[in-house]
Amino acid sequence: MAKRVVKIAVAPGKAGGPAVQQLSQYGVDVNKVTEEINRKTKILAGYGINNVFVEVEIDEDTKGFEVKPELPPISELIVKAIGKDMGSHQAVKEIIGDISIDKLAEIAYIKWEELKSRHFKNALKQVISACRSVGVTINGKDPKQVLKELESGSYDNIITKYEELLKQEGRL
Repeated sequence: MAKRVVKIAVAPGKAGGPAVQQLSQYGVDVNKVTEEINRKTKILAGYGINNVFVEVEIDEDTKGFEVKPELPPISELIVKAIGKDMGSHQAVKEIIGDISIDKLAEIAYIKWEELKSRHFKNALKQVISACRSVGVTINGKDPKQVLKELESGSYDNIITKYEELLKQEGRL
């Protein structure tokens, strides 16, 4: 079973053109590959990311494939979500913006596989913790305060929503 990995750059949610067409030489259905790339990257389009690298692992015997997007770091997603290009230079002293807990849950959802958590709550904690290092508050509050609220169950409805979504997709 020979596998080939091809790395291409695509616009999130808008894959196509020569970058994807080149995959036809490996015998895969380019339309299906394009659909899968777009499905896995379209959520990134709302973050102002122009290009994302995607690895397409092709099984040369069965012509099956697996799409693995190379996602930006959590801190970059947070900063892009608030419309900035870079985080604070003095994170605790300089606040550059505010983000909603819902947007942070979406980032945890995007980065789910990379965060290697068994529970969505733990993944969300990792994302919340990153806010402090880039100078971002959450719903107007310090990330430490939001972590305490998370532990007390204040955001259980959001956690349940994303856990259900991950289960539906077979990712949890």
